[in-house]
Amino acid sequence: MLGFVKARTAMSWSGLLSASVLGLGLGLVMGAPSLVQAQLVTPELIDRADAPITLTIQPRFGYSHQSNDEKRRLVLTEALESWAARHPDVKIEVLVQQGDDAVIVAKRLQDAAAGRAADAIMVETLDYRKFYSLAKSFDPYLSAADKADFLPGVLQGMTDPDSGAVKYLQITSYTTGLWYRSDLVETPPASLEELATMAAKLKADHGFRYGVFLPGGTGVMNYTLLPQVVSIGGQILADDADATPVFNEPANREALIKVLTWHKEMVDGGLIPADVISFTSTGDTVSRVEAGEMPFAFGGTFIGGGIKGSSQAEKWAFAPMPQLGGATPVPYQGGWSWAMFTDDVQKQALITDLLMDTYTGPWAMAKWGEAGGYTPTRLSSLAKYTGFTNPGLDNAFAAAVQTARLTPNGRLRDVVDAAITNAYAQVISGALSPAEAVDAAWATVELEM
Repeated sequence: MLGFVKARTAMSWSGLLSASVLGLGLGLVMGAPSLVQAQLVTPELIDRADAPITLTIQPRFGYSHQSNDEKRRLVLTEALESWAARHPDVKIEVLVQQGDDAVIVAKRLQDAAAGRAADAIMVETLDYRKFYSLAKSFDPYLSAADKADFLPGVLQGMTDPDSGAVKYLQITSYTTGLWYRSDLVETPPASLEELATMAAKLKADHGFRYGVFLPGGTGVMNYTLLPQVVSIGGQILADDADATPVFNEPANREALIKVLTWHKEMVDGGLIPADVISFTSTGDTVSRVEAGEMPFAFGGTFIGGGIKGSSQAEKWAFAPMPQLGGATPVPYQGGWSWAMFTDDVQKQALITDLLMDTYTGPWAMAKWGEAGGYTPTRLSSLAKYTGFTNPGLDNAFAAAVQTARLTPNGRLRDVVDAAITNAYAQVISGALSPAEAVDAAWATVELEM
């Protein structure tokens, strides 16, 4: 059974790739949806209701065939139709994840611990540690070549550090860097000091509202402060099972203070918005790109879809995040993955095969990534698919994630994140100096250790 599933999956990838080379469109490659096929895929049920085998899956709404995005719906629906037509004895019940992520994760943990979780569930990299011991291994259904095809930082996270088993199949990868106006900036700045100088000049010359924009509320530690501190030799937390906070150690404390000082000076100089801590979402950045309010922005590759959809898209490019003193950037990556929770080996094999045909196989991942505006996690998808090899934003994103590390996700990460985010707010508002804010954050974290 397992050998058959793996062999057939490999055949389906090669068949699709060969058809693509011959110039067949997606509808012909996947099989143009006939009336019968179209009935196989509905929002909450895939395949016949009376099929004897039932798989239950819980994707995020935006990453499902129910998505409001037409391109995503088309790619996933056609892939699901093709898979369902080849598996008439299997039906898939779909319950999408919507709502507060923290509440969803807590409920999933309860369900998994009680043995009532769905067969497959989407999990974010930041929550990997919470589910390692509960998720089932994909190892019996993956070849050594499959594993080696994932980006090193991605494979690191997919693998349970205790058992060494692959517990996740990551379908998207993002990292953060510097967005810049390529029509005004020929070469992006290599240091934060150079960025400050260039931002001040462009703001003055072109009447921009800001020099540099960034979401400074929730997420500022992961997306901005963590890479900026680590790149100059510091650490905020250790990459262990607890994500042990270490920012009180002298060298780490000094690095964090330096980074916070740079941000405060940028705010005081009118180059970063004074209310930066009130911005948290992708939309905050994209709306300001559309309005032409700044020449630079710190942000993730995940806002690429929003920028591409703006009227200003042709003016913007993406580069590695500059660091203090021109230090070599240390990027971090995150994303969303599938995890299995069923003990039934037949269902495990079917789920792996389903995921390979819809999200995680090289061809499927390339098509899903292009449709959704996401960067694939497989080397073959990045190297062989023109959407990610031709010059442009997708190629820049692909280059950025290649060397990115997994964002620390241990037990105390959320505690440290809250403390550092609060420290940033205290510094930006002027309530505390950078040194005072770091010490206050440590005092808060210490209570939880």
